[in-house]
Amino acid sequence: EGGRTMNRRVLVVDDDLPTLEVMELILRKIGCEPLVADNGMDAVHLIKAHVPELVLMDVMMSPMNGWQILETMMQDPEMRNVPVILFTAKRLEDEEISRYGSMVAGVLEKPISPSELRNALQIFFDGQKISGWA
Repeated sequence: EGGRTMNRRVLVVDDDLPTLEVMELILRKIGCEPLVADNGMDAVHLIKAHVPELVLMDVMMSPMNGWQILETMMQDPEMRNVPVILFTAKRLEDEEISRYGSMVAGVLEKPISPSELRNALQIFFDGQKISGWA
């Protein structure tokens, strides 16, 4: 791998701290540079400040949920080009996702195993759109 493992900045947004810690460890292990936020406001600030290559985000959070963060990102020219992979404990309808167009690069259903996350990131960074999770 000639120089392809440059640090890939990935923001993880989840209000569950144990999940954040596990994700952060996995990201470090596979050569990414993790940023973490446990709420929507911090997430939006970090996206603006650091413009990550990818955002991994839980849908079900409070007070600001994943959809609200996506809405905020969509309205900002700097943030609307940052791809997002959503985590969800319940199956999402295509209509829920389709309005965000290419912003949503994929959906992972919780619980997410380390190998699933690693595979998803490898597929993403190899430039393939992630779809069809079993």
